[in-house]
Amino acid sequence: MPLYLQAKEGVKILAVGLLAGFISTLVVAGLIFAGEALMNYPHGLFYLIIGYSLGFDGLDALGMGMVMHTTAGALIGLVASIPIVVVRRLFSMVSNFNTSLIYGIIVGVLVWLLFFLPVSYLLVMPTLEGYNGITTDRSGRVLDGLNLSFARVIYYAIGLHIQYGIVYSMIVGALMGRMIKILQSEE
Repeated sequence: MPLYLQAKEGVKILAVGLLAGFISTLVVAGLIFAGEALMNYPHGLFYLIIGYSLGFDGLDALGMGMVMHTTAGALIGLVASIPIVVVRRLFSMVSNFNTSLIYGIIVGVLVWLLFFLPVSYLLVMPTLEGYNGITTDRSGRVLDGLNLSFARVIYYAIGLHIQYGIVYSMIVGALMGRMIKILQSEE
């Protein structure tokens, strides 16, 4: 295969990864909002905490938390696609549903270990220790010990990150399968 076709194919794979990361993050955001509702927390508390840890307050904190989380998820999808471009064998493996799911689960666990945990422990948790605002749940009950609640969320988050990886891999796998068929028909 000529080098320009490989580069063009690589850029397409990276674009698919970016899109898959963005969509996967939106799915996880829906799960986060659902989890907050089940725990009777205010809608958007997770994103409010992220925004607050970045130095924002009020609706600015909520908005920036959502933007930062969505941007990070999209970029992680892009980065997770780099091995598919570099390791030629992964390209065809990811087009298979079963190996694609395994790849997605690995991506989810690695994101949780390498990105989520360090950000949570080095940025978010220390910021919450100094939080003086009053946060209440939807019934008006004051949520004291917000950092203790967030510490629990850290461990529940592995499931959300695995879900991210599964959705990511389903999108990437489906689109890689289509790309393989298109490339084979061009030969």
